[in-house]
Amino acid sequence: MKALGAILILALGSAAGCSGGGTEPTGSGASSGTAGSGGMGGAGGGTGGDAGTGGVFVPGCPSGIVCGAGDCCAVGSECVIDACLPACATNVRCGADLSVCCGQGEVCVADKCEQPGGNCLDWADCAEGEFCESTLGVCLPQPPPGSATCEYKPPPGPLTPVLEWSWTESPIFPEFRQVINMPVVVDLENDGTPDVVIVTSNNFNASQTAYLRALNGKDGVEKWDANVDVYADANRVQPRVTPAAADIDGDGFVEIVTGKAGGGLIAFEHDGKVKWTSKQTDGTTAWNVGLDSATVAIADLEGDGKPEIVVGGAVFDAAGVLRFNGGAFFGANTGTYGAVSIIADLDGVMPQEIVGGKKALRADGTTYWEQAALVDGYPAIADLDLDGKPELVVIAQGTVRVQNPTTGAVIATVAMPGTGLGGPPTIADFDADGLPEIAAANGTAYSVFEFEAGETATLSVKWQKTTQDGSSNRTGSSVFDFQGDGAAEVVYNDECYFRVYDGATGDTLYEEKNPSATIHEYPVVVDVDGDNNTEVVLAANDLNSQNSCPYGMNGLRHGVYVYGDAGDNWVRTRKIWNQHAYHLTNVNANGSVPSPEPASWIGPFGLNNYRQSNQGAGVFNAPDLQVSLEASLAPCTDGFVDLRAFVQNKGTNGVPPGVKVRFYRGDGPSGTFIGEATTTKALLPGQYELVTVQYKLMPSDIVMSFYVEVDKDEGGQSGLNECLEDNNGTTLGGVECDSAN
Repeated sequence: MKALGAILILALGSAAGCSGGGTEPTGSGASSGTAGSGGMGGAGGGTGGDAGTGGVFVPGCPSGIVCGAGDCCAVGSECVIDACLPACATNVRCGADLSVCCGQGEVCVADKCEQPGGNCLDWADCAEGEFCESTLGVCLPQPPPGSATCEYKPPPGPLTPVLEWSWTESPIFPEFRQVINMPVVVDLENDGTPDVVIVTSNNFNASQTAYLRALNGKDGVEKWDANVDVYADANRVQPRVTPAAADIDGDGFVEIVTGKAGGGLIAFEHDGKVKWTSKQTDGTTAWNVGLDSATVAIADLEGDGKPEIVVGGAVFDAAGVLRFNGGAFFGANTGTYGAVSIIADLDGVMPQEIVGGKKALRADGTTYWEQAALVDGYPAIADLDLDGKPELVVIAQGTVRVQNPTTGAVIATVAMPGTGLGGPPTIADFDADGLPEIAAANGTAYSVFEFEAGETATLSVKWQKTTQDGSSNRTGSSVFDFQGDGAAEVVYNDECYFRVYDGATGDTLYEEKNPSATIHEYPVVVDVDGDNNTEVVLAANDLNSQNSCPYGMNGLRHGVYVYGDAGDNWVRTRKIWNQHAYHLTNVNANGSVPSPEPASWIGPFGLNNYRQSNQGAGVFNAPDLQVSLEASLAPCTDGFVDLRAFVQNKGTNGVPPGVKVRFYRGDGPSGTFIGEATTTKALLPGQYELVTVQYKLMPSDIVMSFYVEVDKDEGGQSGLNECLEDNNGTTLGGVECDSAN
C-alpha cells in the first residue's frame, strides 16, 4: 500500500481536532508506546511545521499540514482545535482558543500565561494568592473567585475507607508491638515520602520501657535496623509519652524528641542516632523527672530562629538543656496525669507563651497570668467569635471552659455530657456556619459544643454520642473536612472503635474495630505516603481490650493501620503531623519550625482551628486532560499507519508522568484495541505532550477510523480526578491508504 497523493485527515475531538498529511512523527519515532514533545497537531518538533525527513508533501500544501475542513496551514503553523495557528516551541498553549503560546517556563492558569513562583511542599511555602501545585511542587497563582477554575470537589456520599497498609510486629524486639501514643508523621530523609514515627511497648506502665521505631509511610516497612541507637538499652523510651518531631538544630533534617525510660527527655536524629538526653540548667546533670502520659511540643518561643522543646511547664533549648521548669504536670486534667500544654502568642506581642488551663508562662518562665481558683486542664486556642482575637478553650475535670487568653478569666462554661474528666479539645467549624465549635471526649460520650459570644457568653451542647473510655477518659481526637464542603468531621478512637462522626449531626459516618489503650492518642489525618491523597493513620493496642469490647477477641489488633479512600476522593492535605498540639502554623512542610510562628487563628486557608489539617488554597484545583489525534501515512508503503495523540492538561493542577493513552481501531473504546502509550513527563497547566503508536494495516483496511482515550484503563476507569471526565477521547475518521497509487 502507498500513501495517497493528496490526504485530508480530520480529527475533531474534545481538545484539538487537527490533521497531519503524510508527516513523520517526532520524539522517539513511530513504534508503539513512544512519546515525543511535538507541537499541538503539527508536524512535530520542527518549528517551521514542515513534513520532516522522509515525509510526503501533500500537493498544493507545502507545509504538509491539513487542518479543519481541509485548510492548508502555512509553513511555520500547526493545527490546534480545528484551526491553523503559529507553532508553539514551548509546548504550552493558553487562552480560550489556545491561540496564545506561553513563554519559556510559563504555565497556563485560568487562560492566562503565568510564571511559577518558588518551590513548595504545601500552601505555607507560597505567597498569599498562590497555591502549591501538587505534582511538581511549585507555587502557581490561584485563579480568582468567579474565574473559569478547573476544580474537582468530592461527590457527597458515604466514606469508603480501605486499608492501605499495616504494621503489626517487628523482627527487632517483636514483643514490643503495642502502640499507645499518637503516631507522628514527618519526612525523615527529605526524600518526598513521609515516615511514621511510633513508640512501641509491651506494657502500659510508665516505669517500664519502650522502643522508638520509624516506618516508611508508603508501605509500613521498618526503616531502622537493629544496630541503630534507638534499640540500645540506654536509649529506650518511656511508653506513655507522645513524641514531637521538627528540625531543632537547623541541619535540614527533623529530630525526634520523646520521653526517656526512667524519666526526662531523649532526642534522636532523623536516622535513629541518639542526639542528647535532657540536662539540668548546668548542662551536665541529667534532668530525669518522671513524665507520665505527657506530650512533647516544639516551637520557637522568641522567634529568634532557635526552637525550644516544651513538656508540661518545662522548657528546654535545642540541645536539651533545661531553661526553666514550670511544672511537669502543667496543663494536665489532674495533678498526676500527663500534661498537654500548648504554645501560643496570647497577646499578639512576641514572644509566645506556654499555656495551661489555669496558668500561662512567659518565655522566660515568669508568670503571664494565673487563675489560682481554677482547676487545671487541657487547652486549645482559636478565634471563636471571629473578632480577630483568640479565645482559650480548656477541658477541665468534666467541664468545657472558654477563657480570656490574656487574663485567664472564665468567659463561659458548660458541663460535658457523660462521665469522666475529658480529653484534649479540638476546634473546627463542624457545621459550615463560618464559626468554630469545640469538641472533646470523656469516659462515656463524645460531644460538640457551640459558643455564643455576647454580653453574657454561653456554651451549649450541639450533639453527643455514646462512647467507651472507662480507663483514662482523656482520649484526644482530630478533625478533617473529608469532602471539602466546609463542615469538618470528627475523627476519634475510643477503647474499641475508630469512628468518623458527621460534624453537624454526630451521625456515625464510618466505624472500624480498633482497640486502643486511650492515653491521649488520636488518629492522624495526613498524606502519609506522599501521593497527594489523604490517609488516616491509626494506632492500635489490645493489651487491655480482651474483656472490655463488645466484639471480644474477634477484632483485637495492635500496631499501626493506614486507611485511604477507595476512590481517592478525600480532599488533599498536608504530608506532616508532627506533634500532639498540632495546628496548621506550628510546623513548616519541611519540618522546620516557623520563626516567628504566625497566629493560627488569623489569615487565609482556614487556619482558625486546632488539631485540624488541610492543604489551604487550591485544594480543589484539578487537572483536565484533553486529547487530539492525527495520523501519519508515510509508513503506508510498509503496511503501517502512525497514530499520534497530543495530550494537553487544560486544568489548574498538574498531573504526574505515566498517564495512559489507549488507541483503538474504530469509532470508540468498543473498537479493536491497538496499543497503549504513556506520557513521560509531568504536565503542568497548559502543557502538552505527543505520544504515538503504530497500527499494522490489515488487507481489509481501506477507509479507517481510529479512537484515542486518555486516562482510562482497560476497564474504562480513570486514574485521576479531573474537573471534566467526559472529554478524554476523540475519533479520527477518513484515514485511507490507497494500494492503487
